[in-house]
Amino acid sequence: MRSYFRRTAIGVCATLALVAGFAGAAAAAPPPPVDETGPVQPYVVGGRDATEAYGFVASLQLPVSGELRHFCTGSLITRRWVVTAAHCVKDRILPGTTKVLLGSNDRTAGGTLAGVSRVVVHQKFDMNKPGYDVAMVELDQPVPYRPVLLASRAGKVGSLSRIMGWGVVCDADLNDPVCRQAPKVLQELDTKRLPDQRCMGIDFFDRARELCIGDRNDEARQACFGDSGGPLVQRVRGRWMLIGATTGDGDDTVMRPRVCTTAPDGANGVGIWQDLPTYRSWIAQTIWECDRQEGENVQAQMREADALMAAA
Repeated sequence: MRSYFRRTAIGVCATLALVAGFAGAAAAAPPPPVDETGPVQPYVVGGRDATEAYGFVASLQLPVSGELRHFCTGSLITRRWVVTAAHCVKDRILPGTTKVLLGSNDRTAGGTLAGVSRVVVHQKFDMNKPGYDVAMVELDQPVPYRPVLLASRAGKVGSLSRIMGWGVVCDADLNDPVCRQAPKVLQELDTKRLPDQRCMGIDFFDRARELCIGDRNDEARQACFGDSGGPLVQRVRGRWMLIGATTGDGDDTVMRPRVCTTAPDGANGVGIWQDLPTYRSWIAQTIWECDRQEGENVQAQMREADALMAAA
């Protein structure tokens, strides 16, 4: 039986659990606008309402003034574990406080609202360096939705993909509350992988662990403030495969109008996603150390993903 992790003398879960005081947001993107929950994280701009039910897409929410506010997105990879961006964690993903909605394209209704029991951030994540922007969130209950399969590899340059998230539909003026208002309905955008060079202009791109992604039709549409940690998926033999988690802007470090959808020179904007297949061993080992049964489950799902990709 193939194993996707190394057994180590020091348990990953024991050494990394409950990192509520972890240091802040990734430095790749310009300083985001702020709302009642803190800095607003990347949203999808120029997308459309979700065209199918994505039970594996997670809305991470915090209580603000008596209601839950979405602040980041994630992907369900077992019935109890969600993968998201490490820079979402500080002061936001809090055991006993943060809620995770799954099983609904409406972030305000339906689905299952679970609590958080544990957070594990990749030990190499540094807000001042690219890469390793990955965290695992353990739910306080299993949810009745089919997890997304974690691919063994991302597609080549030009391969087709899709991103999802809840967020603003414009980036003309992100200090305007109307412009940055998040829609209730999950948004999706068809995308493709771009050459690494497109994301290397800001000197904050790790080509070994990150993906450069743009709009499929080469238009000014992109993830933006409000959707950090959200899924980048590709379809393989009829199944969605998870290949990435949203990190930030790929061509700018200064806040300006249309910062997400355009580059400083006016070209269409690009974005950076964590290349999740490169973190497969860490993900499997983290889950195994925290929950042996879920560790077995994620290994079985990885074998299923490998078989589908081998047959494609």
